[in-house]
Amino acid sequence: MDCACASFPALIAVASGLIATTAMRTILVVGVDMIHKLTDPSDPGCFLWSNGAGAAVLEGGNHPGFIGAAFQADGAYASGWGILAGGTFEPASIESVKAGRTQMRRAAGNYPASVNEENWPRLFERLCAENDFKPDDVDQLLFTQISKPSIAIAAKRCNVPLEKCHTIMEKYGYTGSACIPMALDDAIELGKIKRGDLVVMLVSGLGWNQTAAAVRMTSSNIPARRFST
Repeated sequence: MDCACASFPALIAVASGLIATTAMRTILVVGVDMIHKLTDPSDPGCFLWSNGAGAAVLEGGNHPGFIGAAFQADGAYASGWGILAGGTFEPASIESVKAGRTQMRRAAGNYPASVNEENWPRLFERLCAENDFKPDDVDQLLFTQISKPSIAIAAKRCNVPLEKCHTIMEKYGYTGSACIPMALDDAIELGKIKRGDLVVMLVSGLGWNQTAAAVRMTSSNIPARRFST
C-alpha cells in the first residue's frame, strides 16, 4: 500500500482486517523511508529527509486491540513534492536524469502547514466519534514527525495535552512512513506507552492524504512492540 508518508496506520488497518477475516494469525507491518538518497543536494527541500525504518507485529487475540481507522485525502497539492520521472507515466531517460526529474524535488505550491494543523484535528474528531472514545481516553497521540509547531497546534485543537504527543524528530529528523513505528518504539522504550494504553496514530502523506488508526496495547509483552487485534 502506498499512501506516501501516511502508509503505516493504513497498513495497520489492512493487517487488522486480514487477521479478523482470514486464517492469518500474525502479521509484520513495516514502514521504511529512504528518500534522502534520492534527493538532489541542490534542491532547497533536500534538508527535510532522513532515512529510517520501523516495524510492529500484530497478533490475533481474545481482546480487541485494533479500535478503528479513518482516512481523508485531497489532491490539491499533488505537485508539491515528487519524483517526476522513472515510472510508467514518464519512464526514465537520459534527458530526465540530466534534468533531475528522477530525484525527489520540491516544486512551487508545496502545501502549507495549515493543511496538517486544520485537517489532523478533523480526522481525529471523526475517529473518536466513529469508535466511541474521547480525547481524554487517549494515552498517546503520535503525529507525523514533520513539525513541532504544527503538532502543538493540532494537539491543542484535538484537546490532547502536548505531553501525550511523543516526538522523535529531534533525534532522527523526518523519516516519512517510518516515523510512526519509530516513535511508537521510542515511546515504549521510555515507558510512555504501557499495556492497556490507547494509542492514536495521526499522519500525513504527500498529495495530500491523511490516515489515522487507534489501537489498544493489549499484549503482555510490550517490549516486543506487539499489540493484538
